[in-house]
Amino acid sequence: MSQPLISVITLSWDNQSYTAAFVKSIRQNTKLPYELIIVDNGSAAETQYWVQQVADRALIFAENQGFPGGFNQGAALADGQYLLMANNDTEFPPGWDEQLVETIEKYPNAGIVTPAYTSGRKSALRYEPGQSVRTIGRFRKYPSGVAFFVRKNQFLNEFGGWSQDYAVASGEDADLCFTVWKKGYDILVDERVLVIHEGKVTSGSKLSDWQTHFRTNSHQFKRKWFYYFYFPYLARLTEAVRRKLDPRV
Repeated sequence: MSQPLISVITLSWDNQSYTAAFVKSIRQNTKLPYELIIVDNGSAAETQYWVQQVADRALIFAENQGFPGGFNQGAALADGQYLLMANNDTEFPPGWDEQLVETIEKYPNAGIVTPAYTSGRKSALRYEPGQSVRTIGRFRKYPSGVAFFVRKNQFLNEFGGWSQDYAVASGEDADLCFTVWKKGYDILVDERVLVIHEGKVTSGSKLSDWQTHFRTNSHQFKRKWFYYFYFPYLARLTEAVRRKLDPRV
């Protein structure tokens, strides 16, 4: 296989039919050189065997590494210049890769490019594809971590990957977005790419009380990012002044 430009990474925790639909959409609708990495977070043996057959590269774990742990280990394994880290209950349209690469290369200050999705937070929620690329206001309505497209080296070395302060899943997408903003980068929504997203497939089926779990992680996020979350205007002003005084911030 030639050197991949994009490393496509997803997590598997049973729910094989959804992962299969994701894999099919990537295989059929990706034109640029890529590799498909599937990180299995403790599925049944038959699903783990299937993952090893369909992935270009597979990481198999006996126990769940969590959302951030799984993606961080997949990213560390990746050879691509860019990473697409996507939920396994998603399906990607034709041309998704060319459009997201075009966007991230056109906007050097982009820290994250997210496609639009059919289920998730409103900042990138759409029901049909659009024609524009939109910048999300800093420290405001962050997008769901349905599918984040990033530069590998920047993601790992400057942003520090996904925060592993949050148990299993939820909260880490907000944390990464606020980290990107605090570093002075933008988050873009490429409305031209519309991803079909089922939503809450893994958490709803695998976590006995995902709503309580979500609330716990949400409170943890708000404590960590209290100033930036509750006073976004002052946070933006403060960061602008800091960067003007010291561009290395």
